[in-house]
Amino acid sequence: MNLMRLFSVFLFFGLFIPTAYGQANCDLKLSGIIVGKDSGETIPLATIEIVHTQFRTVANENGEFEIKNLCAGSYEILIRFVGYIPYKEVLNITKSTSIQVELLPEITDLDVVTVEGERAEQIATLKRVELKKEELFRKSGESLGKTLSSLSGVNMLQTGPNIAKPVIHGLHSSRILILNNGIRQEGQQWGQEHAPEIDPFVATNLQLIKGAAAVKYGSDAIGGVILVNPPDLPETAGISGSLNAVANSNNGMYTGSAMVEGGIEGVNGFGWRFQGSYKNAGDSKAPDYRLTNTGVLEKNFSIGLAYHKSKGGLELFFSSFDAEMGVLRSAHTGNLTDLERAIGSDRPLYISDFSYDINNPKQRVQHQLLKLNGHLAWNNLGEVTVQYGLQRNLRREFDIRRGGRSNIPALSLELITHTLELDLDMKPMGDFKADIGASFLFQGNSNDPETGIMPLIPNFDNWTAGVHAIWRYIKDQYELEAGVRYDFKHYLVKRFDAQNNLQKPEFDFNNFTGSLGAVYYLPSGWSFRTNLGTAWRAPNINELYSGGLHHGSAAIEKGNESLVSEKAIKWISSFEKASEKFDANVAVYLNHIADYIYLRPENVELTIQGAFPLMSYMQTDASFIGLDTDFTYHINNHVDFNGKLSLIKAEDRLNKGPLISIPTNRLSAGITYNFEDGSLIDPYISLSADFVDKQRNAPRVVSISEVIEANRTNSDLFINNQTVFDFLAPPAGYTDVGLSAGFKVPVSGNHIAVYASVENIFNSSYRDYMNRLRYYSDEVGRNFSIKLNYSF
Repeated sequence: MNLMRLFSVFLFFGLFIPTAYGQANCDLKLSGIIVGKDSGETIPLATIEIVHTQFRTVANENGEFEIKNLCAGSYEILIRFVGYIPYKEVLNITKSTSIQVELLPEITDLDVVTVEGERAEQIATLKRVELKKEELFRKSGESLGKTLSSLSGVNMLQTGPNIAKPVIHGLHSSRILILNNGIRQEGQQWGQEHAPEIDPFVATNLQLIKGAAAVKYGSDAIGGVILVNPPDLPETAGISGSLNAVANSNNGMYTGSAMVEGGIEGVNGFGWRFQGSYKNAGDSKAPDYRLTNTGVLEKNFSIGLAYHKSKGGLELFFSSFDAEMGVLRSAHTGNLTDLERAIGSDRPLYISDFSYDINNPKQRVQHQLLKLNGHLAWNNLGEVTVQYGLQRNLRREFDIRRGGRSNIPALSLELITHTLELDLDMKPMGDFKADIGASFLFQGNSNDPETGIMPLIPNFDNWTAGVHAIWRYIKDQYELEAGVRYDFKHYLVKRFDAQNNLQKPEFDFNNFTGSLGAVYYLPSGWSFRTNLGTAWRAPNINELYSGGLHHGSAAIEKGNESLVSEKAIKWISSFEKASEKFDANVAVYLNHIADYIYLRPENVELTIQGAFPLMSYMQTDASFIGLDTDFTYHINNHVDFNGKLSLIKAEDRLNKGPLISIPTNRLSAGITYNFEDGSLIDPYISLSADFVDKQRNAPRVVSISEVIEANRTNSDLFINNQTVFDFLAPPAGYTDVGLSAGFKVPVSGNHIAVYASVENIFNSSYRDYMNRLRYYSDEVGRNFSIKLNYSF
């Protein structure tokens, strides 16, 4: 595939053609004045935005506003100001228009707290991209990692077909921070095959911040932040809900989800919600064979309660995630000969008939989260929020063990995490807006001695504290933003040495982070964002002290207690436009990480548990440079064309070579035809194609046989070349074509949404560089899927 040729075609259609259309009749102006209905006086500094576009502004001190460079069309405007009910209206603009808007005040005894516009926590100079409710429904039944991979700049790091974690701009695991309903998700996310323990059915909105967002969210957010947002709880009496069902042909998956919510008559401001989901899938199938032992079983539920009044409120949330996942049987071999045969083989060494059974090797992961949130309007200062979170994460990994011990986990870890956050979102002071806060974390990790095996990572305690401040200066045509944060982390490790002596090493890590950014609203509806941010990450305990077989990874991992913190500086800038005719976003980024920690293949070892690659944690200086482009062109009322492009290059700056496990360049394109409504609502059909390039900046290759020979001759594989190596060359690029269609059927005042799709429509055989099991098997073949949703 010639990616540069595709890139040129993409840019031509994505930028030049729509610009020619977009300039026609786009010099209209919407202006107006905002007053309070209670007093008749003008309201200064209210926020005005046109929904689903980049057009927004802030009223001046006289309550006046103006939005320029609008095209003729229908727009929904949203106006917000603290203490008043948000105002929405759809305007059909065919000429320059002036309006007067009267905002209704909140009534203290009846109305609930409304969301304030333009909170400092939004990190305005870092664009958020999101998947909304309709898009999430079309991806229902998929893991969180796969769901997010449809966004440009986001990839999956897979361990077979059922374990996936998100990769943002080449970074993953503990460099990505996930906020689950506002709580920092804390599990055993350090493992490359440890997927986030989150049920996507909980969310009706997923948001992604691709920058170094450490100032607001704390250390570790070097790659970005993922926000998993459930819907707001009801505020009035009444019952509503939804039912979802999903079925896949490839692995026989069937999934169901149900949600019911409501309020209590006579108790305004109180709301409740119950939600649960069940998922069962058997062995997936590559085009030519079954992927034995790749089933998954999930049982999840959540409960939410809230009570809000105009001056404050309380929220309680609890969720439980319980999943059992098989690991491809062929990833575990008994001797060096089998390992040499398995890596790079055209077919897995073990192939059985389809089964829903999940046998060893497998993982069992349970995660419970409890959240308590309280917020209060504090006089004229702003809104104070206090939030406590309690999480319990239990991870057990099972191997094929001798002596009838296969039912005893080979790895069993329990992680308990307490978090406490304090935040003050201050009211505007003229053109200035500020947010200050502090956060505290304590967690303890313990191994279950029943495994009978030396723990992969030791027991430890972790104390972390941080404070932050963010300032914004907001004008009609631009915004300026600055932030600073300080974090301190202390580890107490409890481990036994080779002589079984108890050791208690302690580590202290601390650093400042900062951010400077700006947003400029340019003529013709374009906007420009730029942000320069720093972030840092202390080494995880596994990076310091791993010592043994990591069963989920099918590798022996060796820690390095001399590791120091990673320090990153990331610059990201983007041009954006949203209009009736087209939406476009072009972003470039550069991320330099000093003391970048990575897992380096070094050897192979034969143990009583089998033959496995040996990997060691090392450090270097790394750079990541890339480009993301998203584009949608509304050709007419029926046809939409969309495309996404992601380019990335990563380098080991110290050893002058590539890094390992970096995503490849990829281009996605699709065309959708929307039919007229009739007996069916919103019917459409869509054709899409993903073009994935070969990794052309891959590490050198040292095969298993060459490693074995080096051991026999006592040769050092790094003596003349310090760059990382891989056991297998990267696979060829591939094209994946898919087809989907959907519609809604009216039913008793509600509707049933139906969505059907087919992936890998040509049943092509290929391997993806970012799938860790590419050493042993092909990717999943053709898959038909049907999804149903009923809302009431």
